[in-house]
Amino acid sequence: MRFGVLGPLLVLRDGEPVALGAPKQRTLLALLLLRPNRPVTTDWLVDALWDGAPPPGAPVTLRTYVAGLRRALEPGRGPRSPGRVVRSHDGGYELCVPPEAIDAERFTALAADGARALAGGDPGTAERCYAEALALWRGDLPVADLAAVRPDVARLTEARLGAQEGRLTAGVAAGRHDAVLPDLRRLVDRHPAREAAREQLMLALYRAGRATEALAAFDAGRRLLADEFGVEPGPGLRELHRRILTHTVTGPAVPAVDRPAPLVGRDAELARLAELLAAAGRDGGRVAIVVGEPGIGKTSLASAVAQRAARAGVPVVWGRCPDLGQAPPFWLWTQVVRELTALPGAGDPGARAALAGFTADAAGGGDGPDPAARFRAYEAVAALVHAAAGPRGLVVVLDDLHAADPDSRLLLRYLATAVHRSRALLVVTARPHDHDAGLVATLADLARAPGGRLRLEGLGTAAVADLVHERTGAAPAAGLVERLLHRTGGNPFFLTELLAPAGPPDEHDALPPSVRDAVRLRLHAPDPATRECLDLLGVAGRELDLRLLSAAGGTDAAARLAAPAAAHLIAGAGPGAVRFRHPLFAEVAYAELAAPRRAVLHARLAGAAAVMPGLGGLTAAELARHYGQATGLGHGEDFLRWTLRAADEATWRLAYEDALAHLDRAADRLAPSAATSPEAAEAELAVQLHRTSLLQITAGVGSDAVEHAAARARSLLPLAGPGADLSTALWTLGEVACNRAEFVIAADLAHRLTGAAPHDDPLLGAAGPYLQGVVAYFTGRLAEADARLTAAVDRLRTVDARRLRGQIGRTPTLSPYNFRALVRSLRGDRPAARADLAAARELAERADDPYGRGNAVLFAAWTALQERDAAAGREAARRCREIGARQHIAHFVGIGEFLESWAAVHDGDAARLGAMRAEGEAIYRHGLRSTRTIAIAAMADAYLAAGDRRTAAELADEGLAAAEAVGERVLTAELRRVRGLARGDERDLRHGAAIAAEQGAGLLAARCGVPPQQDLNSRRLA
Repeated sequence: MRFGVLGPLLVLRDGEPVALGAPKQRTLLALLLLRPNRPVTTDWLVDALWDGAPPPGAPVTLRTYVAGLRRALEPGRGPRSPGRVVRSHDGGYELCVPPEAIDAERFTALAADGARALAGGDPGTAERCYAEALALWRGDLPVADLAAVRPDVARLTEARLGAQEGRLTAGVAAGRHDAVLPDLRRLVDRHPAREAAREQLMLALYRAGRATEALAAFDAGRRLLADEFGVEPGPGLRELHRRILTHTVTGPAVPAVDRPAPLVGRDAELARLAELLAAAGRDGGRVAIVVGEPGIGKTSLASAVAQRAARAGVPVVWGRCPDLGQAPPFWLWTQVVRELTALPGAGDPGARAALAGFTADAAGGGDGPDPAARFRAYEAVAALVHAAAGPRGLVVVLDDLHAADPDSRLLLRYLATAVHRSRALLVVTARPHDHDAGLVATLADLARAPGGRLRLEGLGTAAVADLVHERTGAAPAAGLVERLLHRTGGNPFFLTELLAPAGPPDEHDALPPSVRDAVRLRLHAPDPATRECLDLLGVAGRELDLRLLSAAGGTDAAARLAAPAAAHLIAGAGPGAVRFRHPLFAEVAYAELAAPRRAVLHARLAGAAAVMPGLGGLTAAELARHYGQATGLGHGEDFLRWTLRAADEATWRLAYEDALAHLDRAADRLAPSAATSPEAAEAELAVQLHRTSLLQITAGVGSDAVEHAAARARSLLPLAGPGADLSTALWTLGEVACNRAEFVIAADLAHRLTGAAPHDDPLLGAAGPYLQGVVAYFTGRLAEADARLTAAVDRLRTVDARRLRGQIGRTPTLSPYNFRALVRSLRGDRPAARADLAAARELAERADDPYGRGNAVLFAAWTALQERDAAAGREAARRCREIGARQHIAHFVGIGEFLESWAAVHDGDAARLGAMRAEGEAIYRHGLRSTRTIAIAAMADAYLAAGDRRTAAELADEGLAAAEAVGERVLTAELRRVRGLARGDERDLRHGAAIAAEQGAGLLAARCGVPPQQDLNSRRLA
């Protein structure tokens, strides 16, 4: 007979099912099968069979069930013969069957065979045993709902899960990771807390070349354990996670910066860098790009050439970036500038203002973004590098560029275009970067500079043998080099770590079956206080002032980190500061922390820094990040306060992308409360206005991004408190509405602004008439526009120029002069227009307003376009392109390119017509709507002059349709003139002349050349 209890109860005699009788009788057999070949008491059976509530007479009924089982299992037994299968005992019964006859017993034996085979290094046999054992299961246990057998059910259920894990573990060990991945995923999904299964899933994913998914699987498990149980993953899971992080499963890891692995096997690369160093000092600057996987020796190679330069008397400076994300803006260059300014003769006192954002004691300042100041800072850094390299040459090492912030990369891209004029060698190290579009673009720009690119691979056999000899003092034992290469892929850092316990050669002859997790062993700290310091250093992700570390950890950090348990992990980072010897240590230390523990440490670090002078060396952005990780502990307001401060500082440092990221986070924090809290609404309104200001510079004045930010700001206006000063908001939103050709909205905001602006503040008092004048210009009411803009100019004349600084996007400064120049140009008063443009430029200089300088050029361009002055347009185009490229303002570049093509066509180069039209359309591609009719009119006139009447007429139609759609009527007279000439339609010409006369546009009236008919209703036409 065969008995099956791993599923519906089953008994087979000679392969045929046995009828087992009533349900209670079947349950009795199942209970006996769970405890075979041992006596079971009557009391236990009665209690189990009726699940703790037996009826009166239950023992008698039990005997009836026993008799029925005996008849079913032993049909040939005589009426008085003792039972051989179900035997009676004093006070109980025993099921006596061979163990191999019961599927549960066979399952247990096969699973044990699989475990022994797996432990013995035979995964193939193990997998077969486990698979055979699992095949015995046909479903759930038949008595799983009875309380008395819950321990037995739990034992078998756990054994089944263990066998599933064992089978999959054996499959991974046998190299069948791809085949078992689906089953591993299902097992982990159903039992997410089983760490052994998750470990095998991670290992299978990693071996399948999906390291990112493997790390994500660990993170998901860690979050589950922390959230559900408040514990960290076990040591096995953590060890595998670290081995994946450090690529020790198949090799690659990250090198220590201050204790680089011996530079073996890199003779050719070092010789190439030496050539570039010599060429930089002799023929002009060079850029050396060193790319490779973590731990491959990039930093070691850079250190070697730096040491060679230093021995020759060439100064060397370093910029390093922590590979933890969210690096402070310009962090690489802050370090470089700090070192360069300390060199004799390198610092120009006149450049200190431009370099202020890079100095250690920089403090936020200014009221708004300054695009031109960013370019001046770039030039100041380039000049500083040039000056430092002048006497003896210079080596600038920028380590881990892949982790640098976007603004540092932008500065490097600029410097790469000028490095050939210096004697500097830039050595840039980075990890493989195909997945990082920003890094790809940066390295592409660097590759265009004179220099070279080196791709580091793993060390070869000879180099590994040399490394073993250097570390151990003896030649490697037979087979050792091959085993090391197999386990490390020739990665220098991991080879060095693996050989760290250097001793007699025979101690390294027998390596463990798997590569040891060197980083985990090094991070082990025997006492909680030292571990606390290391954890805080990992949370920081960068160097820390020892005073800050002591305050946050509540202990003497210097003493703790000087102890043998930690000293090998730590390196000095300037006076009174320490850091991990390599970013990998920080990464692993941080990865070890459970989420609740991380939040506590983030909050403690931020809290200690916030009350220290100079924030303990941290930036506002770092404090915002730390508090952001601790918002669940009640630090939401701290996070918001420091995020806003970080945005202001990033704006002042010209790191606009970083500032926008901070503002986005602040807006996300404030938005849920804005509808119910006037304070939150006012705070978010200020954030959205700041975003609007920055987006006008980075995305373009008419971009959809600006419109979205402005729309959100408009929705917040009615939510602000009754005492809120909305002048700045009304001004900013009014200008956005003008750019979007939403003139009704702009007029309404201007009206509200005129009533809201304080009478004693001429700066804000100029805003209302300025916006009204802009609307009047675009809608063709030139006399009114002149009067309104003149009122704004008169108010501005009473404002101290020093107050105008930093007002970009916040209050009107120079724009009234610029728009009045357009108005007076159109009215035919060219000298007055030139005087206004000159006044705008002069005021920009007095106020040191770089954006004002750029706007003066921009309006000179539009004035030239109105007046069809090709020479002035060409000069304005050149300056627009130059400013746009230097300040990273795309719409300046676009307008410059369009204007240059237009000037060329105007001067007879018909081949540029297509380019002109494409460039004209590109100006409006990102959402700008105003000025469209002006550009179309200029293009239509250019096609007409080139003899293409059909296209000229089509463009004029397009411009008139746009004017009708948005109400921008400033050049409808010109559009009718061009269409009339293109089609020979005198009525269009007369209509154009009438409109020009009605608007007071003397420039256009003279251009039309036909006096309007006296009986024409010019007001209706206008």
